[in-house]
Amino acid sequence: MFATTNMDLYIRNKYQDDLRSHETNEATRPFNISATEIALVIAPAYLGAYGAGRLFDNPTMVKWATDSFRATVVGGPALLVLAAATGADRPTEGDSNWGAYQNFHGVSGHAYFTAVPFITAAKMSENPYQKGILYVLSTLTAVSRINDDKHYFSQSALGWYIAYLSCAVVEKGNDQREGRVHVQLTPVPKGLAVTVQKRF
Repeated sequence: MFATTNMDLYIRNKYQDDLRSHETNEATRPFNISATEIALVIAPAYLGAYGAGRLFDNPTMVKWATDSFRATVVGGPALLVLAAATGADRPTEGDSNWGAYQNFHGVSGHAYFTAVPFITAAKMSENPYQKGILYVLSTLTAVSRINDDKHYFSQSALGWYIAYLSCAVVEKGNDQREGRVHVQLTPVPKGLAVTVQKRF
């Protein structure tokens, strides 16, 4: 793991000394958002997309909103526990070595929350090019946290990976529900009607 070696510090120093520039600052600026802005944008975006999808009979929009929300909720506890349990510092405060409950920056919450909607959309897409673009977009906030020296590489990567796993869990749950056989018994005047349904 990067956090338990000198790799995080090496990557941080190499990036800040040799790669960071005015151009990288400008490129990552749109993804440099505060925790308050995330809270004020993400939840209303899910709610708005869900409402619009229902209003305009757009099941894709409804599915994106509900799956994104579910993935955010699924991974939230893991994010909070790992951020505290790893106890790592920010680059400007110390090293990335784990020390349980010493700090609350071991996982990038920004990388997590902003990756979920893009990964959800990528998993829904059947177009490989669109899927690839969405996966790249899902990493940009994590990259901006490294560029702005707010998180070490391992902290940003872990935030993104928890988002990916959360979206995968929701996707797997959807697949299992769709594959179930539903049997319904309905009383009719001369007995029972049996309806068997399987979604593919």
